[in-house]
Amino acid sequence: MNSKFILLSIALLMPLYLAQDISIEKLLAYNKWSSQNLRNFLNDEEKLFRQLVFFENLQKVKDHNSQDNHTYSLELNQFSDMTEEEFVEKVLMKSDFVDLHISQATSNNSTTSAIEESTSSNSTSDNTAVTVDWRTKGAVTSVKNQGQCGSCWTFSAAGLMESFNFIKNKNLTNFSEQQLVDCVNFANGYSSNGCNGGNPTQCLDYSSKFGITTLQNYPYVGFQKKCNITGTNNGFKPQSWKKILNTSKDLQNALNFSPVSVVVDASTWSHYKSGVYNGCNQTKIRLNHAVLAVGYDSVGNWIVKNSWGTSWGEEGYIRLSPNNTCGILSYNYQITA
Repeated sequence: MNSKFILLSIALLMPLYLAQDISIEKLLAYNKWSSQNLRNFLNDEEKLFRQLVFFENLQKVKDHNSQDNHTYSLELNQFSDMTEEEFVEKVLMKSDFVDLHISQATSNNSTTSAIEESTSSNSTSDNTAVTVDWRTKGAVTSVKNQGQCGSCWTFSAAGLMESFNFIKNKNLTNFSEQQLVDCVNFANGYSSNGCNGGNPTQCLDYSSKFGITTLQNYPYVGFQKKCNITGTNNGFKPQSWKKILNTSKDLQNALNFSPVSVVVDASTWSHYKSGVYNGCNQTKIRLNHAVLAVGYDSVGNWIVKNSWGTSWGEEGYIRLSPNNTCGILSYNYQITA
């Protein structure tokens, strides 16, 4: 962030800052938060700007939690000195980039011949379980943290392959998101672009050809570097996958088979703590974040694994209210073999 933008932002926020009662309590909250979330500042101006943003977010969290008509609560976390615009820019994918991928996938039907056509499963919906949670079956690896890199698409895809590998081979192994960040790129014929965003299905296509290695063999660093993979036999290889149709019944039916890679609008997720989330603007969904749906509860709330670490949300998870909350039914894929 350049100094001119910081100074302008301070000028815009200063009236709000002066209007607030900057109490000892708020200053103590900031000192506690900053000691837990180490930050390096370019200068005193940026430090002041971050403090102003923190106070604003602190007030939003307090105001939300003081109301008893919400189904979810908020909290301070690693994103609390970011503006909403910064959060979208630094952590999420560009929504127009995602839209382009979806339109290309729809027009081309696939990036690979391994994809299968999905047919509506509504007719067999009576066979679905009342609840599904793949965590209880040992099929979901631990929550990871993508950092300030828009690599969620690789975590969604790696999580999908990890779970299917367990279901098929009874082997729960952490796969390498960094391999996908580095290697699912333009040089290898893909339009995904590292920390700037990408398509989970392109990760499946790549892995079906080259295999995906373990996290231990290829650790995550949180930025794109040169692909360090040679050969075509580097580990697990998905053979086929399918798109899930855009209904709640179809997603529930798919989740009875395995977890599902889903793309959502996470623009308003930054301070989620717990509960059933319904805070997205449903009239203006912008798909910008790939995650992993691992189940649903008895009333249809979706159970979703995120990639922002265990200190965010419900130990790294979020529950979304039923139906198409945050666009969860828009663009979903599942491995079939």
